[in-house]
Amino acid sequence: MNLPYRYRGLSLVGLLALLLPWAAWHFALSDTFGAWRECGRLERRLDALAPTTPATGATVPAAVEAPELILSGGLLDSVRRFAPAGVRATGYVPVTTLRQDGIEIHTAQLTLTGPFTELLRTVETLERRLPACRLRSAGWQTATRPRTRRTQLTLTLYIQQLTLITESK
Repeated sequence: MNLPYRYRGLSLVGLLALLLPWAAWHFALSDTFGAWRECGRLERRLDALAPTTPATGATVPAAVEAPELILSGGLLDSVRRFAPAGVRATGYVPVTTLRQDGIEIHTAQLTLTGPFTELLRTVETLERRLPACRLRSAGWQTATRPRTRRTQLTLTLYIQQLTLITESK
């Protein structure tokens, strides 16, 4: 079909007016709209499942209500209790890293030495049994012991806990 020259531009603009919206919807907007709709559905479901405190109606994370473990040394006691016999705690540095709006974040740098499998078991046990504390980072290093000249595996864990600030005055 040969269109006369003067109608060719008009037909290309009409074709563009039809194909451009279809291509934009098909290749870009349909997935975005589907994700937006799914996000709204999940948000409504989460609001229905979230526990609220009866006094204020606001949600309080369970980790905030847990007893403080990092600055009190409870984390170190738990590590000693949960760790296998071959794992030793060689360093523990507790610090308050953030204090803002009635909430504190306590961070502990915990250094452990021992065999690889027992260190992994210790990390897994800490993640399961201490829900109030979160493991934020883990660093593995090997070092040579000066006396025995044997290689030693060292695991440095950074663990954080969110706590409420209680003013005792």
